[in-house]
Amino acid sequence: MPGWPSYDEVLGLPCGDRVVVPPESGDDNGHLNVRHYLGLFDDAEWVVYERLDLGADLARRGIGGIFALEQHLTYRREVAVGDEVSVGIRLVGRSARMIHLVSHLLNHTRREVAARMEALEGYVDLGTRRLAPIPEPQSTALDRLLAEAAALPWQPELSGTMAPR
Repeated sequence: MPGWPSYDEVLGLPCGDRVVVPPESGDDNGHLNVRHYLGLFDDAEWVVYERLDLGADLARRGIGGIFALEQHLTYRREVAVGDEVSVGIRLVGRSARMIHLVSHLLNHTRREVAARMEALEGYVDLGTRRLAPIPEPQSTALDRLLAEAAALPWQPELSGTMAPR
């Protein structure tokens, strides 16, 4: 049944780097300001994309890159300044040109899943600046991650408003 996974379930996903929330990312309430959640999700995606050779190297060479198309953030638990966090990423679908994923913000200090972001992203040919098919062998690597995610015993909660076309 779809829902929020447990802390331990998210630990099994491909994750971005662990970071400690710095004071400059806080607000007057002493917790992570909402503007910085997206940055944490984005940074983690790039770590995973780099592992798949879909990251900055392709963009620097002018070949292609992943562009954000749509995002839906949901907050569940507070994250305080000084908490250690990371983001686990689960692919839920893809087409030849698009990737659908759900990322979960883990608060390691409190052993909680604090937030979730569902996203739709597209591969863009940087010569044409248009959506293009994800190249090989990157599409094969994405399919491997999709198969691993599909074999997990839990299903992520989805907004129902986005899917690859």
